[in-house]
Amino acid sequence: MEKDFLLIYSDDFKLHSPEPYEHPESPERLEKALDGLAKYKLLERARKVEPPKGDVRIFLKVHSEDYFNFVISKGRSSVEWLDGDTYISPGTHRALERLAGVPEIVERELSVWNLILVIPRPPGHHAGKNGRGLGAPTLGFCIFNISSLIAKILEDRGFRVVMVDFDAHHGNGSQDIFYNDNSVIHIDIHQDSSTIYPGTGFPWQTGEGNAKGTKININIPPFSGDDIFKDAVDNAFKFLKDYNPEVMIVDAGFDGYLDDNYMVSLNLSSNSFNYLGKTLNRISVPKIIVVEGGYNTGLKKALPSFLAGLLGKDDPVNDGATSSTPGTWDRYRERLKELTNNLKS
Repeated sequence: MEKDFLLIYSDDFKLHSPEPYEHPESPERLEKALDGLAKYKLLERARKVEPPKGDVRIFLKVHSEDYFNFVISKGRSSVEWLDGDTYISPGTHRALERLAGVPEIVERELSVWNLILVIPRPPGHHAGKNGRGLGAPTLGFCIFNISSLIAKILEDRGFRVVMVDFDAHHGNGSQDIFYNDNSVIHIDIHQDSSTIYPGTGFPWQTGEGNAKGTKININIPPFSGDDIFKDAVDNAFKFLKDYNPEVMIVDAGFDGYLDDNYMVSLNLSSNSFNYLGKTLNRISVPKIIVVEGGYNTGLKKALPSFLAGLLGKDDPVNDGATSSTPGTWDRYRERLKELTNNLKS
């Protein structure tokens, strides 16, 4: 059978484990993601490859030495907490070695595959240069930022890189790393920054210095349905076309899916994620998808819907569409107007 995409995955990612503590970011997340892809017959469309063990010092390309040393010194003999949200365990270090090997596969295969899906742990998009990105209160379950590392490596090779993040939580770590870098465009669709962790990603946070205008934050209000999310995707698509990228890196979060978890207040059905996938598919450049958020049904249903859209296929889950109230639309339009005004200034 002809394969449609490359899947980068290792069971070693499960070694990052909170046991004996309970935590929403657990090894079971990987099983849910893979089970969802298998149920909707997408896993059989992948050529699977395990990343080699890499040198974790590669993350010094995007993280400071102080932060790197802080992480490496923790969790060697038992679970330790980097902050109130984020743990590190003895098995985390082997998982990070596998994570460090992902860029080698990406660089080798980028000219072969138009779509590369990475399903890693621990997650990374909240981890900034010095740890907590843009002054966030915690690391938000994240340790090293693999999507930003890939972006940095490709930027150094001369590619025009666009990063897209649609996790319900702002990708503050990635924006922090590139906040003064005008070579990497970062477009982020997330729940309104004033209502959710990490409390960053407002419309006026557009980058600094020569990078001003290259960090684009599209805020959607709590209780937004598919209609508002699709409008946000359409606006993101306009920015994508303007920047004419050569490669796209996507931090893919599925925690905005209806009833996925208690930490988010969005009402998105599978329709939203399939629409997003089909929209991104219209940009004919190689895409590297890195799974970030999503804890239950989002991984089981929204991930397959999104991947199907990226492959130009209809939604295999096909939930009933959700809609937003007039008041929610008003709040969304206010934020969108703020973004437009700040990009003009």
